[in-house]
Amino acid sequence: MARDDPRAAAPADGDKRAISTSKRLMAINSASSVLSRIVNVTVLVWIYQYLLARMPTEEFAIYPVVTALMLFAPLFFVVFTTGVSRHLIDALARGEPDGAVRVISSIFPLLAGTAALFLAVGLAFALSIDRFFQVPPGMVEDARLMLVLLVVSFTVQMLCQPFTLGYHVRQRFVELNVLTLVRECLRAGLLFALLYTLGPEVLWVVVATVAAETAFVIVVVIRSRRMVPELVVDLRHFEMAKARSLLSFGVWTTLGQLGSILYTNAATLVLNLYGSALDVTVYFIGATLYRQLQMLIITAVQPLQPAMTAMHSYDDRETLTRTVFSGGRYALWVTTAAALPLIVFAPDFVWLYLGDGFGDASDIIVLFMLTFPFTQATALLPAASIAAARVREFFLPAFLFQLLGFVLMVFFAREAGLGAVGITAALAGVAVASQLLYFWPFCMRLTGAPTMRFVREVLWAGMVPGLMGLAGWIAMALALDTDSWAKLVLHGVPGGVLFLAGVWIAMNGPERAGARRALAKLTGTKPA
Repeated sequence: MARDDPRAAAPADGDKRAISTSKRLMAINSASSVLSRIVNVTVLVWIYQYLLARMPTEEFAIYPVVTALMLFAPLFFVVFTTGVSRHLIDALARGEPDGAVRVISSIFPLLAGTAALFLAVGLAFALSIDRFFQVPPGMVEDARLMLVLLVVSFTVQMLCQPFTLGYHVRQRFVELNVLTLVRECLRAGLLFALLYTLGPEVLWVVVATVAAETAFVIVVVIRSRRMVPELVVDLRHFEMAKARSLLSFGVWTTLGQLGSILYTNAATLVLNLYGSALDVTVYFIGATLYRQLQMLIITAVQPLQPAMTAMHSYDDRETLTRTVFSGGRYALWVTTAAALPLIVFAPDFVWLYLGDGFGDASDIIVLFMLTFPFTQATALLPAASIAAARVREFFLPAFLFQLLGFVLMVFFAREAGLGAVGITAALAGVAVASQLLYFWPFCMRLTGAPTMRFVREVLWAGMVPGLMGLAGWIAMALALDTDSWAKLVLHGVPGGVLFLAGVWIAMNGPERAGARRALAKLTGTKPA
């Protein structure tokens, strides 16, 4: 793969790196990203419960189908955009502002041409959506309008995407996440107004989302270009060789994006063709919890990408390894804190949230949650692969495993008639197998660390809190009935206390010292 030397020296002054690798800055950025994601999930939980309680399942099922279709939209653009951030940061880390302008100027003409093609194809498909998927006659116009709005909105977002990277370069993720919170509040406010003035329709979810997203993109582009003036298109700096290098980098990440879509989101479309509206709905609800928890980790990891790229550019391999391992440990703590109690209390949660008739959703939740102890141990592996420009070694196998999951998914739905639960079982099995057979060993090769260090610092330390908490959650589930939200929360407390005790036990020395300092600041006392 043609690319610039990523191991070039730091800027000539030798005293100040152009791209920060500060651990404190990475922690602050990740924490603010997680908070932003939590707000987003809260809005979604309210939306889905509100709509399902007020409209037929067949009508609600159109929304998952439309949004699943739009998840294929990034494939038109990922090949052009994923390499931009990495090469832009690498150029600025080496003190080459002209190189940054060259990156933007070389890729934007290709991106603009593809955007025009995507817009034409997307609008044509939107106007004939009922020819390809099952849409209730009374919902055809709404389905078309939702897809048209999403196609136009996504085209605008992707044309603007290269000009938003100033936040990544300067690692101003706190500000970006504040703007994201404002966007979510705007979306929730608009949606609340539409639902309560015009009635409960899934169309208003899309209208509110598109309006809020458009305002967000405009503000972000303006702020980003002020942070990094090099985010401009100057056709005098266009280089076909640079464009080819960026495209070569993007091909493999595009495969990863396609595989990710096939893994969970294509199931909605398959169930639309070979299942029932109830299958679509219960899968969507169960898979949404999985996707949102997964996105919580991805959101926390994204702010680390610039620093990890800089670590590789500065040839700081040990710091990169520590970051990958500590990231896997923290990801296990976060996901098992939610996944394990969901496994134990899934039937109660689904009954309280949706009522009777959606029992399969609890099985889907359990199957997806069981994958987290395996997948999150390598949560930072995609970012590390991009930082080290070893994207083919990560994204090609990822695509092949996820393609296998898609094939099994179609077989289980079409030939075996196993419905939403069968599809989820296929996907979960492939996810676990891929980690054990390839991604855990690849993590060792990429970092150069011995296997026992991975076992000790990631697997053991990452799972101790979950195992301790699991004992408390199982005991409460066996001893007491859970027939209200208040009881569900209270029954989770003993396991939560044990989980926190496990986190303290699993922390290393610096982490405990940091926790003491944070606690001292909160309580206004001196650290012990």
